[in-house]
Amino acid sequence: MSYLVSPLFAKARILVIESDPAMRAHIESIILPHVGEVFLAKNGEEGLRQWCLREPDVTLTEISVPSIDGLAMSEQIKDQDPDAAIVVISSSAETEHLRRAIDIGVDGYVFKPVDPVLLLDVIARCLRDRKRVMELKLARMVFEVANEGIIVTNEDRTILAVNPAFSEITGYRPDEVIGERTSMLSSGVHGPEFYRAMWDTLRTHSRWSGEIVNRRKDGVTFSEWLSIAAVDGEFQGSRRYVGLISDISERKKEEEHIRRMAHFDALTGLPNRLLFNDRLQRAVARAQRHRQKLAVLYVDLDRFKEINDTYGHAVGDEVLKTMADRMLSLLRHSDTVSRRGGDEFVVILELNEHPEGLASVCEKLISELKQPFLCGKTQLELGASIGVGRFPTDATDPETLLAAADSALYSAKAAGRGCFRYIEQDAQNSARNRLDMERELRDGLKNWRYSLRYLPEISLLDGRLENVEALLRFHHPEFGLLDAGRFLEVAEDIGIMPELGQLALAEAVRELTSLNDIHANLGLVIDLSARQLSAPDAVPKLLDTLVRAGMQTRYITFECPETALTGNEVAQQTLFRLAYSGCKFTLDDFGAGFCSFGLICQLPMSSIKIDRTFIKEIDRAPQIRELVAALIAFSKRLGLRSVAEGVETPSQLEFLRQSGCEAVQGYIFGKPMTCNELRDFIVQEKWRGTLNDRAQQLST
Repeated sequence: MSYLVSPLFAKARILVIESDPAMRAHIESIILPHVGEVFLAKNGEEGLRQWCLREPDVTLTEISVPSIDGLAMSEQIKDQDPDAAIVVISSSAETEHLRRAIDIGVDGYVFKPVDPVLLLDVIARCLRDRKRVMELKLARMVFEVANEGIIVTNEDRTILAVNPAFSEITGYRPDEVIGERTSMLSSGVHGPEFYRAMWDTLRTHSRWSGEIVNRRKDGVTFSEWLSIAAVDGEFQGSRRYVGLISDISERKKEEEHIRRMAHFDALTGLPNRLLFNDRLQRAVARAQRHRQKLAVLYVDLDRFKEINDTYGHAVGDEVLKTMADRMLSLLRHSDTVSRRGGDEFVVILELNEHPEGLASVCEKLISELKQPFLCGKTQLELGASIGVGRFPTDATDPETLLAAADSALYSAKAAGRGCFRYIEQDAQNSARNRLDMERELRDGLKNWRYSLRYLPEISLLDGRLENVEALLRFHHPEFGLLDAGRFLEVAEDIGIMPELGQLALAEAVRELTSLNDIHANLGLVIDLSARQLSAPDAVPKLLDTLVRAGMQTRYITFECPETALTGNEVAQQTLFRLAYSGCKFTLDDFGAGFCSFGLICQLPMSSIKIDRTFIKEIDRAPQIRELVAALIAFSKRLGLRSVAEGVETPSQLEFLRQSGCEAVQGYIFGKPMTCNELRDFIVQEKWRGTLNDRAQQLST
């Protein structure tokens, strides 16, 4: 009796209702070693209460029990749960008792004296039947409440059953589809070969899933994800197919909307920058493969800003849509017109499709775009300038080709607008050099071909080395070590400055921390670019870098150009949040720009850095000397520390000392140093020699 050790039997909960204590104990002794729990009751009333409380898997009851006889009690149980498993135990074989038991629907009838083997067999059968019933009930419940549509068919594709979700998705009631073939749902989108392949897969692998377009009752087509599984052996050997239907129409619409947002301009409906770049790459690849020619036109609308400012953005939008439609109407389907941004459009011309020639196409575009048109009651007239980049004459890769067209556009504007121009050789070389630099800078970020040099900042009050400024350098594979002036603007333009600045800060902190054994409180000055200041995650990233390196914020001074702060509220808020954390700030190139004194007073600056262009004129321009002295006095009045950069001569140093400047830096103390060179500079206190030499000159 292997069923006695099955999990089903071992976890079973049995209720025994017997008035005779000896028989009750005997039945308990038979079943207790094999089941999970046994509950006992001595009369029908207690048995009914126990059944409600315990919810047993099988109930064993004597017919002749006090208060409520076993059959009456069984009838009440079946009224509450028609699937309840009940076995009647009786010493009587009266026909009336048997008939009542059958009418009630009891699941077994055992005669006394009780045969242990027979009793356990009956209980096992009841447990198996109950398990099957519960599984069917659960399946039916899932069938009814599932959000996905369910359809059951036979091998002839005749529909046998559907659930409520199927009706909700398709609009068909069960009585309208049961007995019909599944072809009634066909949309006509898929051909016979599609369905043939689907059924071949089902017959071979018993499963198929995929996207399919069907038709609802109202005639509207919809997309669904259909998963079909074959079920064998449960229906007298015949096979059934169960399909699970998920309506994905809304998801498809959302995907299409997202795709259009990602690839098309919302105003004009033209391909956007992302899709244009993809098409340009494909066009260049085709031209290379078939040895054909193509051109990229950079189209800029003349006078658009004037119209936009005069008549408003709504009219400006209508102008852009009209111009887009005109270009589309003039060009071929094989060409691509894209809105680059603002009033700039870019066109890909596959020249084999234009036998009239490139110049003729450009002239037609210029002529068409300058035609007047009505916007409401207002007649407007614009024009267009076009820059042309040619493959393979001007460039052989997409980036350089686009840069060539962009550069040629400037030539067209310089020539008086309303014309087209090809790229000139000097401009072409410049565009290529720019693209080469962009590629090298990005590659250098991945492989870290950047390094730092340090410029000391010396106090004129006590002769101490207070800070060092970290200066970024780039190791170019062709031109060698480049200082920041030769690459930072490009790095800023291509958007890598936030990441580059973060990595540079991390390296600077790491290198300065290595000098703690010889100068524990050395401060670090490091530049923050406009993009770094404007990045939404600037503050947590910068502070996290300092925390990881174990450097206290009070030893950090961030150097910010005035141009990065003027009118930039995000950057200003970044300053306040960093200042709250203990960081200090210096305003770079003070006096060289617009010099908003109100801005200095509002922001948490601790020092100003007087621009080197003034310092180098101190020796020969009396007016500049007065200006520098005034800037130093002004900083003192505001309670700000003054730092002069670009100091190169002893006379400059002495003038700054007499004017009350608090700190200086420049080549007078040496050129920017590596970390190892800085270590020697600190150990040997090399700056003191410069200061002492000047003091001796004054004393003599």
